[in-house]
Amino acid sequence: MLSDLVQKLRLTSKPVLLASALALALAGVPTAIYGASEGSEDARDAFARAEQFRAKRDVRSARIELLNAIKADPQWIDARVAQAEVLLKLRDGIGAEAELDRAVELGIDPAYVRHLYGHAYSLQGKAQKARDQLLTNDIPRKHQGYAARIMGKVALQMGDEPLAGAAYNRAMELDGENPDLWVDIARFRSRSGDQAGATNAVDEAVRLDPANIRALQYRGELLRFQFGLGAALPWFERALELDPNDVPLLTEYAATLGDMGRMTDMLVVARKIIALDGKNPRAFFMQAVLAARAGQYDLARRLMQKTGGAIDDVPAVLLVQGIIEHAEGNPNAAVDKFQRLVSIQPNNRQAQNLLARSLYLAGSASDAVDILKPQVNRSGADPYALWLAGRALESIGERGQAAAIMNRAAVHDFGRESAFMAAAPLSVLRAEAQRNPNDARVVVPYIRALYTAGDYDAAFAEAKRLQQGNRGASAAHILVADVAATMGNYDEALDALGQARSIRFSEPVMLRLVEVLRAKGEMQQAGEDLAQYLNYNPGNIAGLRWMAYAHLETESWSVAAHILENLRQRIGSNDALIMAGLTQAYTGLGHTEKAIAAGRIAYRVQPSSPVVTHLYGLALLEDKTRRKQAISLLRKAVAIMPDNPVYRKSLRRAYAEQRAERSKIKS
Repeated sequence: MLSDLVQKLRLTSKPVLLASALALALAGVPTAIYGASEGSEDARDAFARAEQFRAKRDVRSARIELLNAIKADPQWIDARVAQAEVLLKLRDGIGAEAELDRAVELGIDPAYVRHLYGHAYSLQGKAQKARDQLLTNDIPRKHQGYAARIMGKVALQMGDEPLAGAAYNRAMELDGENPDLWVDIARFRSRSGDQAGATNAVDEAVRLDPANIRALQYRGELLRFQFGLGAALPWFERALELDPNDVPLLTEYAATLGDMGRMTDMLVVARKIIALDGKNPRAFFMQAVLAARAGQYDLARRLMQKTGGAIDDVPAVLLVQGIIEHAEGNPNAAVDKFQRLVSIQPNNRQAQNLLARSLYLAGSASDAVDILKPQVNRSGADPYALWLAGRALESIGERGQAAAIMNRAAVHDFGRESAFMAAAPLSVLRAEAQRNPNDARVVVPYIRALYTAGDYDAAFAEAKRLQQGNRGASAAHILVADVAATMGNYDEALDALGQARSIRFSEPVMLRLVEVLRAKGEMQQAGEDLAQYLNYNPGNIAGLRWMAYAHLETESWSVAAHILENLRQRIGSNDALIMAGLTQAYTGLGHTEKAIAAGRIAYRVQPSSPVVTHLYGLALLEDKTRRKQAISLLRKAVAIMPDNPVYRKSLRRAYAEQRAERSKIKS
């Protein structure tokens, strides 16, 4: 019967059908707890204090008082159940289960606490056991809303989104004024790609209870996702005023501080987390990140070991573990970590590059080429990926291919990352899209194929149709913007990007906004949008690059130099464009020796780049004793790109200065 019912739940979105799975079979169940004890006087006093703490949301103090109550009267069921509820608030599923088991042994009807058992099992990752408890037909009605809410979480653990949706619909019917429910619904909608719906749900949670820690925390998380790191801090700090010892909240706060580069502040919070929870893996991980950034890899490894492997499958953890192995000269161990990371995040370009680098160092250059090939063969290839692919191809004897890729890197032909790479023949994708016209997972590849085939009108029509049906999904608006921008319809592109930005002002949205606005000639607006993005994401490398280049264009040499020097400190001196930018900035400032030093590094990294060669030549031209070398470099830049008027003008200037110097000597 139960399996038949669950099957029905999968086939309908009507929330009423979930009621039969969670309903109370008996019209009335006694609410009194039948136990061996009604609580001693000392136990009741401690219990009363615990309830006062719970009313103030101080569950840690409540837990201590309930321990006192249980110690005073171990046979009192009420204290056991209350302690289980508190432990669930503290995310201690094992402890909660133990208290519930003891309550059942003392005589409580298991039906009365099935919702709590389901919650305890879900926290332990025992999804099937949780489901078995939550979908029984004897749960008292007053607990069915709770059970339905937890069933939504369990369904997501099991990857069953239709069942999760039905469970949350039922929970809204039964307990629609519960702010915790709306936080869970917000997380569910966000996971489903409905960012706008997630924001609406968490706003409802905050409206219902402005002091709800979980609601304030998740509002901050959504703002961090939507606008950037800095936008989240006020919400986290507001919640911390209510409960400065909430570990999940402190963890998100510390992680955000770290991502913003506020490492000292992050360390203070991480240490506080460990003081509250001595086994908290994320706190040790954050300290390991700080140690790795300082080059203390042995310390970073020891700190990672303290996580006990609890978060080893988290992408960020795999990244740091791989970096530690790589830095300590263990390329094979690094390969293992980065391979796992790429399997989890197949589109993570940084992970691909690190894996390829480790494979190359481990003597598997051909495998490195295979990893980089999809990225190198598309628009938007990372400069480092091009360079690494070229080196790997050289090492396996493919010098022709290596030269072509290195030449592409030299002229900085990276292109913008494109959303349009067809994964299958157009005819196959068209048939799939016709069979499933409302399934974005099918329609998006079809749009990409149309774009790749040059059928922009059809791609635009499909993208607009997808956008209409997915107003809450940022990716749908970005697709429209990309096709529109390619067609030269910048107003349509900006409109779509504006809608995407209102959902999530992400790096891809920022980069597209800047590009489209600059294409329209709206340089000031592009700068303002970029500045707003950096206000919330002050450490974003792509945004800082654009800001530096904008200041170079306006000859704000000192500001550009400051930004580029900070980038240089973060990512090293092997980025030719950063070093070339520094060359230009220092030349403009009249700091000739600094300009030449930066140009020398840039030229060593990419000697065949016309941009690097030209700027290095201009720096040398400022030193009269090096004019001959400067002319040689400027001639080389013109030889690489003979149609570039800027390069030709610089060469004419160098020749003119040389002639003037010779005439002066003769006279």
